[in-house]
Amino acid sequence: MSKRKRSDNDRSVNDYLPVALLRELRELQSTGTFCDVVLKGSEESAAGIPCHRNLLSAHSAYFRAAFTENWKDSKQPAFQLHNIDSRTLNELVKYFYTMEISVNDDNVEAILTAAQFLQLDSLAKRCWRYVEEHMRLSDSLVVHALASQHYNPVLAETALGYIRRRFPQFAHSQDFLQMDAQQLNELIASDEVDVESEDQVWQAVLCWLDHDRGGRAAHAKAVLQGVRAAFLSDQCRQEYTVTVASAAAAVPSCQSAMVSEVTDGRTEKPRHSYGAHEVILCVGGRRCDGTVDVFSPSIPAVWRLQPPGPRIVDPCGVMVRDGSSLLIARSYDVVTMQRDSRYVGLEGQWGRRAEAQISRLAAGLAALNGRMYAAGGYGAGDSPLASVEMYDPGSDAWSAVAALPVGLARLALVACGGRLYAFGGERNNARDASNWALAYDPAANAWSRLADMPTARSRCVACVGPGGLIYVIGGYRWTGLAQQMIGNRGMGRRVEAYDPVSNQWLRKGDLVMPRSEPASVSLDGKLYVLGGSDDENGNGCLDSIEVYDEEADRWELHECRLPQARSAFGCAVMKLRRG
Repeated sequence: MSKRKRSDNDRSVNDYLPVALLRELRELQSTGTFCDVVLKGSEESAAGIPCHRNLLSAHSAYFRAAFTENWKDSKQPAFQLHNIDSRTLNELVKYFYTMEISVNDDNVEAILTAAQFLQLDSLAKRCWRYVEEHMRLSDSLVVHALASQHYNPVLAETALGYIRRRFPQFAHSQDFLQMDAQQLNELIASDEVDVESEDQVWQAVLCWLDHDRGGRAAHAKAVLQGVRAAFLSDQCRQEYTVTVASAAAAVPSCQSAMVSEVTDGRTEKPRHSYGAHEVILCVGGRRCDGTVDVFSPSIPAVWRLQPPGPRIVDPCGVMVRDGSSLLIARSYDVVTMQRDSRYVGLEGQWGRRAEAQISRLAAGLAALNGRMYAAGGYGAGDSPLASVEMYDPGSDAWSAVAALPVGLARLALVACGGRLYAFGGERNNARDASNWALAYDPAANAWSRLADMPTARSRCVACVGPGGLIYVIGGYRWTGLAQQMIGNRGMGRRVEAYDPVSNQWLRKGDLVMPRSEPASVSLDGKLYVLGGSDDENGNGCLDSIEVYDEEADRWELHECRLPQARSAFGCAVMKLRRG
């Protein structure tokens, strides 16, 4: 809990105690007028505090019973509270007469204990709220003990969850070493302990045992059962086996049980947090507010990146470098975001990088071998460009590479097997769609033409599936106003797959919804298509997500939706720590 003193004054008054009445009673109490009882704290030498029995009874069921039932001290002029110190009692009396009290780190435990004893439910709730809001890792164990002592299982579990989510940091603290065996068992038994690997749990348990090897030998069996040995690295598993044998030898009566029980079913179950889980980042695009959205299929959940970073409302390509740096290439420049490894989420510094040599609208953007490529697009004269540029993050510079055989805009660009692949696109400003398929070999710096797509289209997206096929998804073919209502809705649902090995095309299951300029990524053996537009002009943006099962050749709508509808945006997969 923070040492910052926080006044938690609550000036609301119980319905049966108006403010004016309390003010008058406070004045009477300050002079001892009409006071009929003196409250004394636990210290025998402390001075008593004159009070009014009727006011105390109105506040507290404890006092009401004490003053009205046939207790031996109920009629005595002085009433001593042996479990409340005088300082706390003074604060409580002030609360009775003013409904004001300052709860802080120094007094919260004493006030809470007294409030529960005197059955001051509203004050006790305020204390619990203060404890929860000010909890820190350094005192979370104290909070857990306090909540357990005062029968608050919800806060006890909250405190334990707080520790589990920060287990690696907590395991290096003195508080961890001072835990008793029961507390440690309760902590590491959970699937929710947030660690990169089980080795971290093992190292922590080993440090705990070594801190008092003699005194904790009797508890070794119990705590070792909490380590999930099946998921230890080879070296740690060897250490674990030796420690188990040593602990069993130290307590011979437990030897046979220990050897069998440390390999029970629980040790075979992985924790939820092992390693990192992968999320899909959605960046830029049309019809959006420019923030970065995160979609995690494994949770499942969607959320906004905080802090949001630069506002990007253009079509863009996204690349992840070294697992921690996000590079966003637009048609004319590059924006980067460096993740700070100290944080669980994507938090860091955004920066502008080099501008492209040519400003191009509706270019194909894709990452290959740690570099970003921008191909085609509309130039200054509204004619499709054939030129292609490559951005090298190492030198922060764009350079020209081999041009496309023909000018194309709104084409799909994707990397697969060390080559770039380009599909479809618009061949002129009349939006005539292409069925061309092209491959770029960076070693030869040359493009080659592949088997034509069965369907000419633009504004489609390409993604490599789990089996190595390249899926070309959605898009539209401009056919004039008379035909667009007939054919284009079906075109937006069409999916075809290209086999780079056989240079052949396969027809695949249609999307649930027609989409132009969506984004698509492959993750955990499935394809995801996100957002896009449901018309050929890119006006009606979507926030829905579809997932594809390659084995069943079937698309389904995902339960999650993007926080905002967007199209022509960049997508990338990045690993984040769970937690």
